[in-house]
Amino acid sequence: MSAWKHVTEAVHDAGGRIFAQLMHGGRQGHPRSRILGDIPAGPSAVPVPGPVHVKDGKADPVIPRAMTHDDIRTAIADHVAAARNAIRAGFDGVELHGANSYLIHQFLADNTNLRTDAYGGDIPGRIRFPLELVQAVADGVGAGRLGLRLSPGNPQFGMEEADPAPVYRALLARLDGLGLAYLHLTDDDRYPALADLRPRWHGTLIANVGENRAPTTREAGEAVLASGRADLVSYGRLFISNPDLPHRFAGGLPLNTHIDQPELYGHGAAGYTHYPAWQELQPVATRQP
Repeated sequence: MSAWKHVTEAVHDAGGRIFAQLMHGGRQGHPRSRILGDIPAGPSAVPVPGPVHVKDGKADPVIPRAMTHDDIRTAIADHVAAARNAIRAGFDGVELHGANSYLIHQFLADNTNLRTDAYGGDIPGRIRFPLELVQAVADGVGAGRLGLRLSPGNPQFGMEEADPAPVYRALLARLDGLGLAYLHLTDDDRYPALADLRPRWHGTLIANVGENRAPTTREAGEAVLASGRADLVSYGRLFISNPDLPHRFAGGLPLNTHIDQPELYGHGAAGYTHYPAWQELQPVATRQP
């Protein structure tokens, strides 16, 4: 926690705000990546369809355990503890990662939640875990410090959602009045989530329109804002290779669009924080003070 304080203090000293994204991999795990070397658990015993990343490369997936009710309660309690630790470390809030095939998404999706108990089956069952988790973390750190990321219909890592609209409409109907800091929503060609769910969400909405598409350009982001489908736009890949992305947008400066893909799953700074800012690329004599 003390190490993170150096990061959050630096962000605040620069006038920024910073949220910690909390993610539970669920079935997206492997004994070689787990401290105890045990089998990962998800809503149901359905493995990932392809190789998974481990600390020394990739490995064939394992069949996860189906989470018990005790496992579910533990996962919720662990999220609350992590959120509280993040606030103590100086983060302005936390974002629950409910997208991109991770645990919350696994409870929502058709093929990864085969449960017949209260956490599966019909729509109220599928949304129960996300609702309980969001409410617990909101109670733990305050709803105004909590955001939620969702990716309705996202097929990454073998996820299947034949008809995501009714599921996510029901989820948002229960979440809309909690006073969350924001909803972070990805759009998809198969299901236009922004157009469908924006009218159903009365709080701040952050849009991500680059998922499974080319990296979001400045023009694409501005078009989303102009359409009223979102209040803010998030950038991922362009921010990796352009750490000063807002400055480059504001000044109309060239963008670095190259990302060292092999480095993305490494264990050091390469691939994440080794890309230079525009100012660092200029001759020393011409740099602004």
